[in-house]
Amino acid sequence: MPRKKKSKNWTLPLVVIGLAVLGSITMVVRFSKDIRFHLSSYLRSSPSLTEELKVQHAFRNFPGGILGIDVSEYQGKIDFAGLQLQLEEHPVEFVFVRATMGDDGVDRRFQQNWEGFQALPVKRGAYHYYRPNENSAKQAENFIKAAKLRSGDLIPVLDIEKHSTIQSRDKLREGLKNWLRIVEEHYGVKPIIYTGDRFFWEVLHDQGFDRYPIWVANYNLIREPQTDGWLIWQFSEKGKLAGIKEKIDLNIWRGDQTDLEQMLLP
Repeated sequence: MPRKKKSKNWTLPLVVIGLAVLGSITMVVRFSKDIRFHLSSYLRSSPSLTEELKVQHAFRNFPGGILGIDVSEYQGKIDFAGLQLQLEEHPVEFVFVRATMGDDGVDRRFQQNWEGFQALPVKRGAYHYYRPNENSAKQAENFIKAAKLRSGDLIPVLDIEKHSTIQSRDKLREGLKNWLRIVEEHYGVKPIIYTGDRFFWEVLHDQGFDRYPIWVANYNLIREPQTDGWLIWQFSEKGKLAGIKEKIDLNIWRGDQTDLEQMLLP
């Protein structure tokens, strides 16, 4: 009878190879986790580095953009005499000041901030923080009465960030359009709408608001806003300028000086 060939036993080599592969994967995963941990720890301990990266990223994608800030009572008392309107190599060229909130609120530092920036070489504008549970017409009247925008000021801004807790989205949209209509009729220009990326897509997109200039907040370090056709991108909420103790919002205006000039009240 012919002699049977001995079958090779691959069990042991396969086990060895499997253990080696598993060990390599484990090392890579651990190494990757270590990198992410140390990087995140480094960025957390170096917030200024994170903000520098955001500034660089914003102006790398939009090199012709214009740097601006926005302030409210939350920034505290601003030292206008010592205010440094410069961030790295980028001058601050526009500022929006919160004027009002809801149907009767007025920012406690609006007047001081408004007058303080008047003497500085920046374009200034005012914004209204919309409270979704309050009357839209009264909110518009409150803004017009307090802001008193004049020729040469930036066009008015409606800040909408929150959903209503007492009415539907359709009713909220009606109120927003009413505020925009009243303010537009008063000043003769379409106001800017400030909002977040997500809120824009959930509430405003394809609902008649896309025809307004959009100022969108998105603090993602990697990518610019997903909102189409934005005019201003608020890319950071943790900026720092000498003369302002608290952190400030940083914005880039998508356009040049000519575009900025066109956004001033006639």
